[in-house]
Amino acid sequence: MLRYSRSTLTVLILIFNSGGVNSQELLINRDGQLNYSNLDTWYSRPVKESFIIGGETIGLFQIGEQNGANIKSTPVAESPWATSNLHARIGIDIASACVFPEKRENGFCCRMETTVRGIHVLGMAMDVLVTGAIFLGELIEPVKSIKGPIQKMNHGILFSRLPAAVRFDYKCSPGKSRINTDQHGNPVAGNDMAEFCFILQKRWEEPDGRVFAIRIGGIRAFFNDTQNQWINGATFRVRYGDIRREPSYDPQLMGLIPSVGPMYVKNSKGIMVPLEEKSWGKGDEAPTHLVMYFNSSYQGIDFIGSPESKFWVDNISLIY
Repeated sequence: MLRYSRSTLTVLILIFNSGGVNSQELLINRDGQLNYSNLDTWYSRPVKESFIIGGETIGLFQIGEQNGANIKSTPVAESPWATSNLHARIGIDIASACVFPEKRENGFCCRMETTVRGIHVLGMAMDVLVTGAIFLGELIEPVKSIKGPIQKMNHGILFSRLPAAVRFDYKCSPGKSRINTDQHGNPVAGNDMAEFCFILQKRWEEPDGRVFAIRIGGIRAFFNDTQNQWINGATFRVRYGDIRREPSYDPQLMGLIPSVGPMYVKNSKGIMVPLEEKSWGKGDEAPTHLVMYFNSSYQGIDFIGSPESKFWVDNISLIY
């Protein structure tokens, strides 16, 4: 039986696609679960910041297990997970950490924080809001500009199954006062919210390198209520097909990409390009890709959020 969280949250349903097993799905185990999705296994990637801002070596936590001391070596098992912990090279080397493992019972969970990183060097002062996020895909590093951060996130992995639901444990503490550091830290109306999104897509690439998709099924949920105690086994049903006639449908939040916001992917030439969803799927087609992410501030990609926001998740599983 599917169970839904008791917390006050706004659940918004998206639509994407489904199918059988793909032999290239190296990030998924025999049970159809994503590798490392219990969030118990982490490693730290060291980044040395430039001397002019202190020259510290900062460990950027990542989900997965490295094979040996060389952080560029192949992991013991391929990890599908990326984080918003990043190495930026914008004239100087900077490390930004906002995703952390946190001890929980006999293992670990993931803690995501929204923070403001202040950079003061050579008379230049810059404050940047950074949202804690984990997602399926990869972060293109080093990041060479703070503009257009979504263009550095290659969203999605190969996936061809049809899960009925997604289940995970969580707790959250959304901030009450939001700011926009892209507008000099000006206040923004409304409380912050954490976000969870799951999207199944059937993608294809045109000869010119553009990438398109059909959306087959998915879920989108916003968490706007403080939960200091763990909500265990919160379960969110995947919805398939065209949901535009459903009473809860909101085109500004549940419409096709990019109408609800941009998403970038890496094409076969290794170039990051915007993804465009062309239509709603029928719900019985095999997907080619899965997009999934969690973040501590739902508008963090636009540098809008609350530095007080935190979001914890653990034990992510797909229900078939």
